[in-house]
Amino acid sequence: MINRSFRYTAFGMSILEKILGSNFLVTGIEKLPNNPILFTANHFTRSETFFIPYLIYKHTGRQVRCLADSGLFFGTLGRFLNSTGAISTKDVMRDNIIISDLMSSNHDWMIYPEGSMIKSKEIRHERLFTNYTPHRVGPVRTGSAVLALKSQLYRSDLIEAYDCGNKELQNQIEQQFSIKYQDYLRRLKTYIVPLSITYYPIRPGHNSIQTIAEKIVKKIPAQIAEELEIEGNILLGSEINVNFGEPIDLESYVKNKRAIIKQIPIIGNETKNNFVLRYFKTSLTEKFMEEIYGDVQINFDHIFSAALYHFSENEIEINHLKRVIYMAALLIKKTKKYRLNNSVLEENLYKIFLNEPHIPFDSAFELAKKQGLIEEVWGEKIIINKGHFDLKFDFHEIRKENTLQVIANEFFLLDGANSIVKRVAKTKDDELRQKVFSEIYKHDLENFKTDYEKYFDGNFSKDKSVGEPFFLDSNIKARSKIRKVGIILAHGYKAAPREVEPLAKYLNGFGFKVYATRMHGHGTAPKNLADSNFEKWYDGVQRGYAALSNITTKIVIIGFSTGGLLALLSAARKNKNPKKLGAIIAINAALKLVDIRSRMIPGINLWNEILTKFHIESGKFEYVDDKPEKPEINYSRNYIKGVNELEKLMQICDENLSKVEVDSLVIQADKDPVVNPASGEMIYKKISAKQKYLAKLDFANHVIVNCDRQNEVFEEICQFLNKIKII
Repeated sequence: MINRSFRYTAFGMSILEKILGSNFLVTGIEKLPNNPILFTANHFTRSETFFIPYLIYKHTGRQVRCLADSGLFFGTLGRFLNSTGAISTKDVMRDNIIISDLMSSNHDWMIYPEGSMIKSKEIRHERLFTNYTPHRVGPVRTGSAVLALKSQLYRSDLIEAYDCGNKELQNQIEQQFSIKYQDYLRRLKTYIVPLSITYYPIRPGHNSIQTIAEKIVKKIPAQIAEELEIEGNILLGSEINVNFGEPIDLESYVKNKRAIIKQIPIIGNETKNNFVLRYFKTSLTEKFMEEIYGDVQINFDHIFSAALYHFSENEIEINHLKRVIYMAALLIKKTKKYRLNNSVLEENLYKIFLNEPHIPFDSAFELAKKQGLIEEVWGEKIIINKGHFDLKFDFHEIRKENTLQVIANEFFLLDGANSIVKRVAKTKDDELRQKVFSEIYKHDLENFKTDYEKYFDGNFSKDKSVGEPFFLDSNIKARSKIRKVGIILAHGYKAAPREVEPLAKYLNGFGFKVYATRMHGHGTAPKNLADSNFEKWYDGVQRGYAALSNITTKIVIIGFSTGGLLALLSAARKNKNPKKLGAIIAINAALKLVDIRSRMIPGINLWNEILTKFHIESGKFEYVDDKPEKPEINYSRNYIKGVNELEKLMQICDENLSKVEVDSLVIQADKDPVVNPASGEMIYKKISAKQKYLAKLDFANHVIVNCDRQNEVFEEICQFLNKIKII
């Protein structure tokens, strides 16, 4: 039963959601039973009272009523709360109203079992879940469990009284809860649905909502100002994950014990119900509290803050911290017990090692510095101020002043996940380096295997060994300096790692660790190209960089053709942190193509998109067949979308060449039939490296890294590595 005011309010909330751009992610909504529900939720923000009922209505069409702090029921805000069906915590009829709604299924309800906002997230699971707030220290209240149980018990009593002709009991229940017996009540069961709300990221800082409020109200109380700051930032820029847990069927939950207690003679019906309540209220509360806090969605900030807390040393390398975060996240995922935010999934987390901006890490790191939890030393190490975790702040200031402690408190309730972070933080860094390398490499191989099986084509796919990325470790007899250098090899367009295998073996012969990467969409089947893009190609090369960065002190990226563009783009994007990247080598980098038909590709691609929009399949130009120089390696079919992505890569690479500052070698075949030979000169002139070299070689073919005269190219590379003292 949804009142008109609630519909208007929900409509207003939908407009506000669009204005603010709030990012609500609702999961588990499909679990909700078609029965009266008491939602029990964790309580961290004031705004939950407004947006949770709206979200439930938006996704299910159900109206949910809430208990709200009595201090909010004044003026316009009070009228707004009344319009949504909220009731003051001090309303003398609140319990009867809640029980009545649940008995009759007039409305669902949401209650915060903690009893108040827990801004510090300081809930501990000792013998029982325990609140730690200025208002109260003690076990979580059982009131929500009692109300839900009463609605189930009294409904059952009403039905049984009607069936037995017990008019006295029937009238008593009907009068107490303003409900009349009807047959539909027999179909109803009360459910408790645990509701877990997780925010990521939580950040202090002034925001536009505060600015507007300050213009309306000249002097905002400190508590309200803090809530506008924290909750404003959450609504404006955070992921708000609302997860509905497994429904608890209260009829089934109490059935056996209630049946036994009902048989006790002499004592009255109310006393029997009280026995049931006393028996179940605490265990039921523990049951849904475990699910509320066990269903927290683990995010990057959780693992970051817990890692800092669990380090036994006060001074650690920043990269050590990154390795702990990466390995802990992987191990937590392997337990399959927890819900994970995208920020801690491996496909995003390996990028923490790229020496490029990494928003989750950079944001948490800057917050930790700003709030005094860590001090940065020479840009490579940090000093952890362990005492900061124990600092006491005012309850209404802790979210602003000690944000990561608040986040850690939430994570510490996940015993298994917290134990994993603690164990990994105690692991020696040398051991972690090898483990992280192995995991990144393993995921690279798994990604290839998945793509190969998904896109396998009997007419076009080569043997797996052609497309699989590979790693050649250094020989233990090689000089220590060389063993510490890693070389990344990036193949060309429509090719595969096998293309650079001769060069890989040549360089490995010196003792270098060599990682031959695979660009996404390559090494499987041509159709895979149509589902890829140049940023995914870039990520393929960067996975090799992330892996090697954990087991080497210096990295050289060598790219052939399209791989050469990716090597140049890598150097441009890492120029603010060039210590790890020692040099790049671009071989026949495809800055300009010889084939004039490539200029037509963007137009063809647009034509295809127009036809797709109008659901017209005929007339599309999706691919062309060609004869590659290396048919045993390269695709013999070229998808238009792939060429269009290559054009985009050429353009973005050209725009960023001036940012390339590391030592560079540009090799160009002077009669290249695929890449315009002018490309080499153009790249050489635009890059900003102090040590840069251009080698024009007399070759009439394109794939000069895998041909009869390949050793001439290899010797140029060797001479360059000598000049920059890598060899």
